[in-house]
Amino acid sequence: MSSSKKKNVTEELTGYFDQPETTPSESQASEELDSGIQDLVGQLDEMKDKYLRALAEMENMKKRLNRDRENIIKYGNEGLLRDMLRVYDSINKSVQVAKELHPDDTNFIDGLEMVEKLFIETLKRHHVEPIDSKKGTPFNPNYHEAMMQRADDDINEPNIVIDEFEKGFMLYDRVLRPAKVSVSIDNTAATN
Repeated sequence: MSSSKKKNVTEELTGYFDQPETTPSESQASEELDSGIQDLVGQLDEMKDKYLRALAEMENMKKRLNRDRENIIKYGNEGLLRDMLRVYDSINKSVQVAKELHPDDTNFIDGLEMVEKLFIETLKRHHVEPIDSKKGTPFNPNYHEAMMQRADDDINEPNIVIDEFEKGFMLYDRVLRPAKVSVSIDNTAATN
């Protein structure tokens, strides 16, 4: 190649390389970089929030499962204990009938009362407690089931237990069986 042609090619190439590239300005590049960083920080915050929510949900689920497991252990024999109350009812009825039919047979009555007491003590060892439903106790619909309402000469105010038809029991803090009772009515309303 001749030197003039070399010179022309060199000038063309030099001119080509001397021209500024078409790149974004530094400030525009910095803004794009900042925008990208902000997007990534936003995504990171969103992922962190999702992670924390999932972690909290897992902790709540663990607590719920532990509580459910404890309740199963605590109240798992509720059905059996409820069935055992029928046995208690039979023993209690036997004591009442023996007192009515054989009031002189104190040994027999004492024996039945001892069996009844032993049964109640056994229930208590399994966290079953009788509900207080003696005469004069205020009626509480959470623990008592009203079988009837009637006036009573000894009680002048309404919603007081008069008689207990069937003893109620609690298992820990739950009503295993409500006490079946009769409840007083206002004597002034009964006389009018």
